[in-house]
Amino acid sequence: MFTQKQNYGIVILFPRKQYAKGDFTINNEAQIIRSLTRIQERSNILEQHKEEIFAGIHLAEAHCIDKIGSMEYANVTKIAAEMEMTRGAISKITKKLLSKNLIVSYQKPENNKEIYFCLTEQGEKVYTEHKKCHMQARQEKLAILSSYSEVEQAIILRFLNDINQKYDKKLNEEV
Repeated sequence: MFTQKQNYGIVILFPRKQYAKGDFTINNEAQIIRSLTRIQERSNILEQHKEEIFAGIHLAEAHCIDKIGSMEYANVTKIAAEMEMTRGAISKITKKLLSKNLIVSYQKPENNKEIYFCLTEQGEKVYTEHKKCHMQARQEKLAILSSYSEVEQAIILRFLNDINQKYDKKLNEEV
């Protein structure tokens, strides 16, 4: 038995696998949903482990440190735009980072109005460790993706984009 999927004028036939498990069968769709759930659960476990690595530093704070470390003249407006967050949220995060001595604030002599941020030595350590984590995760995902053809990767990308759009829409409705 085959499932027909139509995409941009191309008809792709996928074998519809059925696996008997007790009194019910599990098709590809159910397996995909179960796999996505397992990925999320494992991601949550790994994030908890990372919290131990970055003791007392929340994920949003680590990402804010990453942005400050990677941009020139980091200020609230630039960081907010990069992280797609409000300036108010970034102000709260930077205040926490200042109190944890992970960043320092400064002003340019010619502009007393604008406040900029840079990393402290301790902030640099978090920045470097955060980069290492992202690089390792990227390499692991690339190794997995390399086993798929370009057509399969395009299908995966479309599926993931659809999921992201759904979550973006939900988030926008809640805000």
